[in-house]
Amino acid sequence: MPGPSQSLVANLRQSQEAALSMQARLRLRLLPLPLPALRAELRQKAEHNPFLEYVEPAFGTVSLDAASEGAAREADEEGNLDYFNASLEGFGDQADPEALAVAQRRHEWLIQTQTARPSLYQHLADQVARQTPEGPWRRLLLLICDALDTDGYLRATPHDVLSDWWQANGGKPEANFSEADVARAIREVQALDPVGVGARSLAECLALQTRADPRDLPNRERYLRLCDHLGSLLTESPARLARDLRCTPEELREALAYLRTLNPFPGRAFAPPEPLDGPEIVALRRPDGSWQAVCDERRFPLFRVDEAAVGAARAAVRTADERACVANLENRARLDVEAYHERNDTLLRVAQAAFDRQRAFLDSGGDRGTLRPLLLREVAQAIGYDESIVSRTVKDKTVRVATSRALIPLRAFFTHALRAEGEAEGEAISDQRAKAALKSLVEGENPAKPLSDQALTVALAARGIPLARRTVAKYREALGIPSTRERRKGAPLPQTKDSP
Repeated sequence: MPGPSQSLVANLRQSQEAALSMQARLRLRLLPLPLPALRAELRQKAEHNPFLEYVEPAFGTVSLDAASEGAAREADEEGNLDYFNASLEGFGDQADPEALAVAQRRHEWLIQTQTARPSLYQHLADQVARQTPEGPWRRLLLLICDALDTDGYLRATPHDVLSDWWQANGGKPEANFSEADVARAIREVQALDPVGVGARSLAECLALQTRADPRDLPNRERYLRLCDHLGSLLTESPARLARDLRCTPEELREALAYLRTLNPFPGRAFAPPEPLDGPEIVALRRPDGSWQAVCDERRFPLFRVDEAAVGAARAAVRTADERACVANLENRARLDVEAYHERNDTLLRVAQAAFDRQRAFLDSGGDRGTLRPLLLREVAQAIGYDESIVSRTVKDKTVRVATSRALIPLRAFFTHALRAEGEAEGEAISDQRAKAALKSLVEGENPAKPLSDQALTVALAARGIPLARRTVAKYREALGIPSTRERRKGAPLPQTKDSP
């Protein structure tokens, strides 16, 4: 039988292994979660453990006093980046509390102003402010701009807008507008950029873009008639619709091909492709031109052990069972907090390793044609983690590039290497670069004579991207690009967020 000391060592080892196993499970659970899911998970943990403290992150506008705001605006970009880079090293070393407070507010202002992406409302409001003097009419225009959905459509009727106007003014509006006034205001909003915004239907959206097309369109009236009959596309035969439009079937196909070139959702260009509360990682350029991964801490919740609650519980225990319960809850709370911080630290390390290897990609603002081959395994070896850890970390995470305000999925930094068939040496080419070049060739082709897969293969080889024809066909299908015959008939090219 083992002696008392041996039994004690065995129990200690088992408890340590159990703690390590629990910590590993907690970290693996938190790693792949995007911010909304992460906050929900941490909030639930705090609800079930009285020793955990959870505080939602603040997303309010960063306030600056006049002096610090003026100083920040006067600083040029290089000065801002120099300041920010210096602030990352020993940010809290300043002895003067007042100077530290000003520096911290400026630090937050830099994060917000370098990463803020203008919304559709902000884009429209800037135009309204430039074109319309201050007064009730401007506020009515802004009210309409605020009523647009993320696609850029106005789903409210003039009566609804008037109701919102009265409600916004507490039942005592400074100007009594009529529905005719609202209709005139809607037309003014529809004249703003992007063209087609403020439309109340798809037909009106396409008609606005057709009327505003600066090119000399001899068939513009036919295109507008087709917009008026857009609903008939699903109910009438092409021959019947051609008769209604007083044109031939060939002219109808030409009109449909033109409408396919328009943007049915003008507001989506301003919609964030990531969750509404934004990306976790910001890519900031250092003075030497390299890139630094920084967590936008304003978006992360406060999650820590409530030491006061732990102390009070320890002082109140009376029995061994109570003491064991308190110890178990405290241990679980500390493991949860540690797993949370390890998750964020791992995310930063993976992002930084990817930034160091994809500098040209960040310099270009996210042009996938500049990507170099980078595997998850390469980053895992560089930071000393398992490849599965890196794979979990990059899942559903978004990076904002500070200089261009581009939003890039963290997974987009990783791409496979391609080599010409039969070649063992030479510079490897990323598959994303090949796809970007392929898409560029198709977009620049003559619509009347689209390039075949063999012609695309030859053109790519001329650009230094030698691929087999079957590989070109596979990439074309993966990008959703129609075949040569379909493109000749006017099939539209895909407009997806996954296209390079």
